[in-house]
Amino acid sequence: ATIDWCEGNYLVTHYVAEFFNSTTSFFIVLAGLLPLVLHRHLWQHLELRFLLAFGSIAVVGLGSVAFHGTLLFHHQMLDEVPMLWTVVILLYVLLEQHQPKPRHGLLLPLGLAVYASIASCATSQQGGNAQWFSFHAFFSASEIPALCLIVRFFRGLEESEFALKQLMRRGCAAWLCAVVVWLTDLNFCDALKTLPGYDHWNLHAFGWHLLTSCGLYAMMLGLWYHRLKC
Repeated sequence: ATIDWCEGNYLVTHYVAEFFNSTTSFFIVLAGLLPLVLHRHLWQHLELRFLLAFGSIAVVGLGSVAFHGTLLFHHQMLDEVPMLWTVVILLYVLLEQHQPKPRHGLLLPLGLAVYASIASCATSQQGGNAQWFSFHAFFSASEIPALCLIVRFFRGLEESEFALKQLMRRGCAAWLCAVVVWLTDLNFCDALKTLPGYDHWNLHAFGWHLLTSCGLYAMMLGLWYHRLKC
């Protein structure tokens, strides 16, 4: 892999490289699957875009399990490439959220698919710092517009939609906290390592993974609920 996270390797078992990073990745799987399981009575109203969104989140979680469990490059790609596609799918959901029928026809999904394909190739065909930069550049270039669209969606909600606003507010807060936690663990690893037992409660596992799971679950559930009313 092109990165080794702050958690110590093979501390719990010699079968799993980053035990806590790997096991907490299952929460991301749950974030993708739980909405479908808990609200299976609404499957007849489930549009393909939301099925792809929930499914891709679950795939990211499984890829994260494999990546942190092995720290192998091709397993890292099972984590990062689905992340690129997930945020692109979320962009499509947000851009087509308010109209009963797609406003942009096939041009939007085709354009997003081309972008995700280029990003996937650029991310998976390089190594070292170039790979790290490529992934985060492409991911940020789609994540930031998606977050801006989520904020716009939130601001456009009526005051009467209090429960939905609360759900979206909590989802956004969880996601933003997750980013802060991720950056803290990445940039201050040496200092964090001096804390007692940090390997067993590290921020990447119990901060980033848990908070992103909660954030994605809340925001995607809110978008799906709103879409059902369109």
